[in-house]
Amino acid sequence: MSTTRLPRRPRRSAAALPAAALAVALLAGCTGAGAGADSAEVAASDGGGSSDAAGGESGGDEAADMDLGAEARQVVTEGSVVLEVEDPRAAANDAALLVEHAGGRVAERVESAGSDPDGDSTASLVVRVPADEVSRVLEQLRQFGEVRDVQLTSTDVTGQVTDLDARVRALETSVGRLEVLLAEATTTQAVIEAEQTLTDRQEQLERLLSQRALLADRVEMATFRLEMWTADAVPQPAATGFWGGVSTGWESLVTAVGTVLLVVGVLLPWALAAGVVALLVIALRSRMRRQATTASPVATPPPAAPVGVGAPAQDDAPRD
Repeated sequence: MSTTRLPRRPRRSAAALPAAALAVALLAGCTGAGAGADSAEVAASDGGGSSDAAGGESGGDEAADMDLGAEARQVVTEGSVVLEVEDPRAAANDAALLVEHAGGRVAERVESAGSDPDGDSTASLVVRVPADEVSRVLEQLRQFGEVRDVQLTSTDVTGQVTDLDARVRALETSVGRLEVLLAEATTTQAVIEAEQTLTDRQEQLERLLSQRALLADRVEMATFRLEMWTADAVPQPAATGFWGGVSTGWESLVTAVGTVLLVVGVLLPWALAAGVVALLVIALRSRMRRQATTASPVATPPPAAPVGVGAPAQDDAPRD
């Protein structure tokens, strides 16, 4: 199918107005099929990206589209920062004020004095900072101490945002149509079915809107954990290589031995208690056995009389 190019309308003179009016009247009596064909041709002409219609403005349009795509990117920034400071608590207070002045907020704060208040105290903050203020905030954090480690990750979620927006628009359209159907329903069955379907669509729409709002908040506000340690409490990097393996094996052995000792320590009181109970049961059974033996002695039979002394001998032979 060829693409119809729409020519520009030239200015008509006053003498051509009656002819134009007659042409409009004739076109008004045409069927809707002709109008649909014209609309399809116009859409094809406009959306086909014809070089003739674009003219010399194609380069400018492409540059504008690229700029718009760059601005429309949705990126989630997360990470962590480790600082070595002299006083973690004071540094945590200063960092909280810095984040608040940048338009952010502190989502979590944990402070630990440690075993030695002057040596190994720590502080940890989870902060939310506007995405366009992350670089400035990280730069200003250097004035509180030495930055030992920085890990930031940026995740592009433009596809998720686009998908959620499309699903939200589709559900909004569906909800609007169902509301119209519910208003035009004439039977009870139709009203019940429309209400059930409308409720289901509204629940889906609310869930999608909640997900979209959460994702928009993550895009707008970067999240990272800020850990502050003293020089004695800063965790050392893990050893690598052969000696790193030896160190890891030794630590695992010590951990296993400690676990076994812990289990033995937990079971030892129970074993002692079970042993005491077993001794008591054995002693009780022995005592009961002795008492039973004393209470019922074995009876001895009387001695038999001697034969032929003081008594006639009995003839065992049968008599006639």
